[in-house]
Amino acid sequence: MTAGDQFRITWEWEPAPGVRAAEHQATWARIEIQVGPDWVTLVEDRESRSSRRSIYCPLYPLAEWVAYNWWSLQADSRPASFLSQDPRHVNPASRQLPAAARDHHSIRASGDGFAWPDLLIVPDGMHTRFVWEADHPGPPNVPIKFLTRGDTWIRSDVVQRELASLVTSVLTRLAERGVGGTVLHKEWDALQHTTADEAEFCLAAARLGLDPYCGAEDYEQQIMRAWEVLPVSLLGDFLDAVEPARIDDALAWISSAQRAIERASAKGVTNRRGRILQKLQGAVASVSKSAGAWRPEWDLGYDQARAVRAEVGLDNTAPFDVESYVSRVTRAGADVNLQAIGAPMVDQNPLVVIGRDRPQTSLRFTLSRALWHSLQNESPIFAVTSARTSRQRVERAFAAELLAPAQGIAALLESPPPTAAQDDMERVARRFGVSSMVIDHQIRNRLVPAV
Repeated sequence: MTAGDQFRITWEWEPAPGVRAAEHQATWARIEIQVGPDWVTLVEDRESRSSRRSIYCPLYPLAEWVAYNWWSLQADSRPASFLSQDPRHVNPASRQLPAAARDHHSIRASGDGFAWPDLLIVPDGMHTRFVWEADHPGPPNVPIKFLTRGDTWIRSDVVQRELASLVTSVLTRLAERGVGGTVLHKEWDALQHTTADEAEFCLAAARLGLDPYCGAEDYEQQIMRAWEVLPVSLLGDFLDAVEPARIDDALAWISSAQRAIERASAKGVTNRRGRILQKLQGAVASVSKSAGAWRPEWDLGYDQARAVRAEVGLDNTAPFDVESYVSRVTRAGADVNLQAIGAPMVDQNPLVVIGRDRPQTSLRFTLSRALWHSLQNESPIFAVTSARTSRQRVERAFAAELLAPAQGIAALLESPPPTAAQDDMERVARRFGVSSMVIDHQIRNRLVPAV
């Protein structure tokens, strides 16, 4: 996986006298799409038995798709949960994006009967993830086959600028050819006249996985209520995770959790761990400041976990007693996607309200994720959720390395990591107090060379 700022859609207009639809004839082109160093539009032409890095079709359908999905392409990070699933542990069919999400994020949904690459565009804050797949062998009558696959992060401002430029260029071409009154004209005009408040609502609806113009109206009051009662630091994580139909119940649960946290804070019981936590905050902050240029979030999380373990003097094979650093209570939650609500404390352990009873290994992982939020000390209240946004990826990596350091796993395994047997991984998992899936994850991502 790579990151950069190279995302380009380039084209040359081509004549298309036999094409009937005016908007298609006007925008027929030879099109190239480049993401990072890769050509997404590299295809095999079956008739000529040669490859080329361009496709021939109208640009209009892609521009219309961008306009229709403008808000989702800026704010809906939910497809990341499907992209993160390990196909070895889940049914391949369940890893596929739901049809609605694919319509909003894959340019193949541009459709209109033309061949587009299966390129997913999934925003996540300052960066946007591009994931694309090569075509499987298809029927011999299919004229082209897309050849490349990739997984790349591009700066979101670059993505939005390129997509907006695509739309305006298509509109200019339509005007030059005397084509007006299209769906694209109406959709883009409406977007240009969106007020600031309307844009905020559209972005919030998109974070919930909703189409702001079709379906979000049913949840308008709930969205506005969340906007009013939740602090900004919590609102984003809430919208990225909660099921729209459970917003009211989830808000009630958060309110209950906040009251529990406030009562604990009012007691103000100082403990030794509370003072140590201040040192751990400094260790985490030091790693964050030295991070420099963009790198995968998990690398930052791993380095922060190592700094914490070093601060408390643990070697790589020693278990981390996270329960000594985080206090918890359990209150049945309304949405499984909201796993915990917590808050840093002054001179005492942070308190985390857990949404449901969990196996001990799962609970320890959740508490470790909560500890990361507490050590960040960025806000008076935080959420641990099922979302796969950049923040949640950092905290998951932090939790994995804090509880089961990769080098400690390597030292404890009886065989080299790439050939570790399941019973061997389970033995190491018991030592660290984690699930064998955490051990497997660490082996695959930190101990086995990428191929």
